[in-house]
Amino acid sequence: MHKILSVAALCGALFGATAHAALTPMEAGRALYRTHCMACHRVDGSGGVRFAHAVSADLRAPALERTYRHQDALIERAILHGRDEDGSSLHAPMPRWAGRLSIGQVRQIVAYLHTLRVDG
Repeated sequence: MHKILSVAALCGALFGATAHAALTPMEAGRALYRTHCMACHRVDGSGGVRFAHAVSADLRAPALERTYRHQDALIERAILHGRDEDGSSLHAPMPRWAGRLSIGQVRQIVAYLHTLRVDG
């Protein structure tokens, strides 16, 4: 009986790992976004959450992509190091995720952010 339970547990673990590995970068990015970003930027990316004198960015805005010159590396830097498109420091409420998120995870979040854009 113990062997059957061990095999069942192993199969469940393998199935779970396989299911997780099957996520697209966008799907993984959505999960990471919901865990790490949603509290400040809202579920839909609209932002507008106030922190004293700072307000979280609307991540859907086409102007934000233009600001970051359509360069994912600049968006990655903003997430990892809290630096804007010119290298200046973002407002303090924006966490610096370096050391807490890998570059791969950040790239997944960026892939998801591209799906949030609204035209306008």
